[in-house]
Amino acid sequence: MHLRSGNQANQVNLAIVATDQTIARAARASDKPAKPYEVRAKTPVGLLLRVQPSGYRAYYVELGRARRVRIGPAGTLTLKQAEERAKAILLDPDHALRDKRAAFWVLEDYLDQRYAPHACAKLKNGERAVTRVKSAWKPLLKRRIDQITSAVVDRIRDTRVNSGISAATVNRDVAALSGVLTHWKESSNVKAHPLSGLKQLRVSDDEKIRYLSTEESARLRAALRDRDDLARSKRESANAWRVERGYPLYEAVGKYSDHITPLVLLSLNTGMRRGELFSLCWESLDLVRRTISVIASNSKGNTTRHLPMNDEVLDVLQNIRPPHPEGLVFKSPSTGKRLNNVASAWDSVTASAQIKGFRWHDMRHDFASRLVMAGVSLFTVQKLLGHSNSRMTQRYAHLAPSALVEAVMTLQRR
Repeated sequence: MHLRSGNQANQVNLAIVATDQTIARAARASDKPAKPYEVRAKTPVGLLLRVQPSGYRAYYVELGRARRVRIGPAGTLTLKQAEERAKAILLDPDHALRDKRAAFWVLEDYLDQRYAPHACAKLKNGERAVTRVKSAWKPLLKRRIDQITSAVVDRIRDTRVNSGISAATVNRDVAALSGVLTHWKESSNVKAHPLSGLKQLRVSDDEKIRYLSTEESARLRAALRDRDDLARSKRESANAWRVERGYPLYEAVGKYSDHITPLVLLSLNTGMRRGELFSLCWESLDLVRRTISVIASNSKGNTTRHLPMNDEVLDVLQNIRPPHPEGLVFKSPSTGKRLNNVASAWDSVTASAQIKGFRWHDMRHDFASRLVMAGVSLFTVQKLLGHSNSRMTQRYAHLAPSALVEAVMTLQRR
């Protein structure tokens, strides 16, 4: 048998050739040598088997001096499979070397060095996606990407669901991780996606549709008016004090004391998502034709939709319209940039209105529910909400019992 130790191999210029039968026999053996050795195949030239002192055996293909690509363990691959892979690698060595480098990426390093710059530049919520992967998949951050499999992810996913995290949240976490692995796959020319075959967890669509009763709606609007009136009264009192002392006056409070009431009224009357309202620009509003354009880049569904303004929405926008309207409609009073949070003000308003269990997003449900109860078709509601399919809109179907009754009554015997 023609053998050489790993250290000696680097010092010997003459290639040591073994027959295919010899390399096959070495692959089947179970010896544990004192030093690692290699056995070379006659064909294809470059294929070799390396045996470690532990007894571990792996096939490699040599592309040149100090250029090798690992094919795989002898216990998993047959000699025939190793030969076929070696031939493919020898035909396209640059591709093989890219794959080799790709295999050694650790998830955390790939996130920071490769994926984050791409996501932040190209994806609408890229920074949030990176943060989500780091938070949800901590056990995988130090793992090589080529070692991340559907089975590994499935085990971690089960652990998270059993800890009380909702299936819907875990599905979104998997989607974020899958986006990173797709980028790795495409940039590394890897054929198979690491999570191919992993199915989404089943999510029961049992979310309660929360909408305002007539009394709650009246209390909410009253709380908003009281909030604005109080701010206006305080401003008038402060200015009266400043007049007496000859100080410059503060700007008078108009119909609305800040952005909260306009945001709430627009949400109730358009069903726009909070992020869509925060990103709304004056250039997307046509007060003459009474339309709001929710552009694709600010929409969850990545499609532009056009919403009509009713009288209340038009009145709100006319009251807050500046002399030279441009840019964001609602700006942070502290930074002048896009709003990112109204939770504190919203909690205060709902507490004053004595409304419990009503989230900001529920105003979107309220908008849809009132339309359905008024007899508007689910198809129209779907278009107004910007749902990509009817499944999400079907949750409001039970609010139109008269329509369902009419449908069943058509089957009466004549």
